[in-house]
Amino acid sequence: MSGTFLGSENHLTGLLTLTSRLVQDRLTAALRPLGLTYAQAAALVRLWRTPGGRMRQLDFVSSLALTRPTGTLLIGDLERAGLLVRSADPDDGRRQLITLTDAGRKLEPEVHAVLADLHHRLEAAVGEEDLVKTTQALTRALAYLDPAALAPAPAGRRGAGAGTAG
Repeated sequence: MSGTFLGSENHLTGLLTLTSRLVQDRLTAALRPLGLTYAQAAALVRLWRTPGGRMRQLDFVSSLALTRPTGTLLIGDLERAGLLVRSADPDDGRRQLITLTDAGRKLEPEVHAVLADLHHRLEAAVGEEDLVKTTQALTRALAYLDPAALAPAPAGRRGAGAGTAG
């Protein structure tokens, strides 16, 4: 591929945007039988990766690279679905904690199966080595653009009771 810009077929931002949109569309379709959208599943994955399945609301929203209003709407949808609950932070009553419910935890194997299925399909289409290299390159790019996006929630910001069932 030459360095000459020919259009979205070799323009990095165009490729990233289009690929991301198509992946999200495929995942949303595959998650629909579970009653989830891609955004809701991404939010649940973030909580599954957090000790105790609990985070401060502001940290949770920031970790998903969402605006506060969009994050609040997403949290409200997940709360109405019974997948998480909000509660006052015992360390600071002005802040809210987001905690997975048992129903939210029970979806983990099914959501991971959907994610794994798409991963395997992509791997079959582009090859394991190229997919690994692409993942590594995108991880480095993300670390450059937003180092906090890859960092686990700081121990002091996980909320009281991290490690307990919610």
